[in-house]
Amino acid sequence: MKPTIIRILTLVFFFATVSAAPTKPKGISFTVQRRQLSATGPRSGPDALGKAMRKYGWEVPKGISRVKGQQPEVHATGDDDQGRVAATPMEGDASFLSPIRIGGQPMMMNFDTGSSDLWVFSTSLGSEDIQGQSLYDPKKSSTFKPLQGSTWKITYGDKSGASGIVGTDIVDIGGAEVKEQAVELATDVTESFVEDADSDGLVGLGFGSINTVQPRKQKTFFENVQDSLEKPLFAANLRHAMVGSYQFGRIDESMFEGDLAYTPIDKSRGFWEIESKSFAIGDGPKRENPNASPTIMDTGTSLILADDDVVRAYWSQVEGAELDADGGVVFPCDVQLPDFHIALGPTYMATVPGALMNWQQIGRQICYGGMQSNRGQGLQIYGAVLFKAQYVVFDGTPGKEAIGAAPHK
Repeated sequence: MKPTIIRILTLVFFFATVSAAPTKPKGISFTVQRRQLSATGPRSGPDALGKAMRKYGWEVPKGISRVKGQQPEVHATGDDDQGRVAATPMEGDASFLSPIRIGGQPMMMNFDTGSSDLWVFSTSLGSEDIQGQSLYDPKKSSTFKPLQGSTWKITYGDKSGASGIVGTDIVDIGGAEVKEQAVELATDVTESFVEDADSDGLVGLGFGSINTVQPRKQKTFFENVQDSLEKPLFAANLRHAMVGSYQFGRIDESMFEGDLAYTPIDKSRGFWEIESKSFAIGDGPKRENPNASPTIMDTGTSLILADDDVVRAYWSQVEGAELDADGGVVFPCDVQLPDFHIALGPTYMATVPGALMNWQQIGRQICYGGMQSNRGQGLQIYGAVLFKAQYVVFDGTPGKEAIGAAPHK
């Protein structure tokens, strides 16, 4: 049965006062109180790099390992009357967690434009597969329905992954509810997934063509809800050291400077994929990268992973920058980094301030670069380092799918 959108009863008065077309539900307002998340420690640069490489099936150097640090304090805030979903910074801005409800059960999830599965830690997991996550319990949901014979499986290049069974339930994100949304229940996960103790799962916001459910792929939450939105789009407003937001159905012009610059995407591989063939460093001239790899705009990745020529050009301008033993770029923490300007499409140059190109201090006066090499893998991945500098719109208008971007105010 095709999922449909419903409004919860608390919306009735709100929509009667603001909308002449109540058949299209809008977001509601609610607040999540400030709380401490039990993060296991700041995500190190090598760990962030390794996670991205595993995600895209790239070989991960054996030396890349997690460097644990001091537990951070984070803050959670709620949605507002513009349909925003709060995104709570976790692990040094490495991930952003957002509150949703599945069958009425609250979960804190990663929103990931680089994948297309909505999966959760579930009560089917053994104790060895749990490290503080909230568990979705289908037995406590009167609206859960199993999809008999359906399974899902995510497998990465290093054989890490997650898998399980599939059902449908009511999924509420920001007050918009999808009935019979496919929900993938984890029954088996590897250690790399368990380590994200604060994340209860993932909301994939890529295209359903790369959904892993078998024997029939399932639509993403956004694909199911977009026809009922004011506009068929969502925006990522993710900021450094601040609670950011995801906004579905409309654009908040107070969050960015100037006009949004749009570029069409290529969705043939299931990603929000654009071209990025030029860059500039500091006040220097625009440079071309004529053989540039296709670029994926990925909220689920922490770093920028760029072509070797781009990485070398940037870090060659930084005194003391060098490759560490695992091939990651490191540099003296007391060096002032130049701004990085990177093309999003053929005309718009997005600026990432130099301060954001410093991912994290990983040793005594040694810092890890926010941009690393894609190691010739044929894809550039633009992750949180870019999103912290840019307001980014993911426009799903059928036949006119595009990315829009403008600098944060």
